Formats: sequence, C-alpha cells, structure tokens
Amino acid sequence: MSPDVNTLTHDIRGMIADLVQRPLGAVRPDSRLLEDLGLDSLQITELAQKIENAVGSPVDEDLLNAEGTTIARCAEIAVGS
Repeated sequence: MSPDVNTLTHDIRGMIADLVQRPLGAVRPDSRLLEDLGLDSLQITELAQKIENAVGSPVDEDLLNAEGTTIARCAEIAVGS
C-alpha cells in the first residue's frame, strides 16, 4: 500500500531538501522543482528513483520535470502511479 498524499508530500520535501542541500523549512509543498528549487535533470532523475522506492511503483519522470511542478504535485503523481 502506498502512502497517502500528505505523508508522501512530507517525505518528498525531505528528499528534495537533501538533494538541494537546504533546510526542510525552505522546501514547501508549493515550491516548484525547477523554478523555485533549481533542480536539474539529474536531480529530477534521482528524485524519481527515490519516490519510486518509497511508493513501490514507477513514476513518470517527464511529469516531475514539467514546468511548474510543485512538491505537492509530485506526491499526487506518485500516488496516482
């Protein structure tokens, strides 16, 4: 069973905070991966793998790499996968 969206949003915030080396408080659910946090394609790939490990199913990396994708949206994508 995959985690709920709220739990997964929190978990993804932690994953991203580690990736971008920022405090968890600076990584909000409405933070956009590309525009606000500056993730690059390699970091998106790493994030997708971490999310896949957490939910146990594939995540569409292209959706994570789309302009305007927020952390909360990442959780929705993961739960829907």
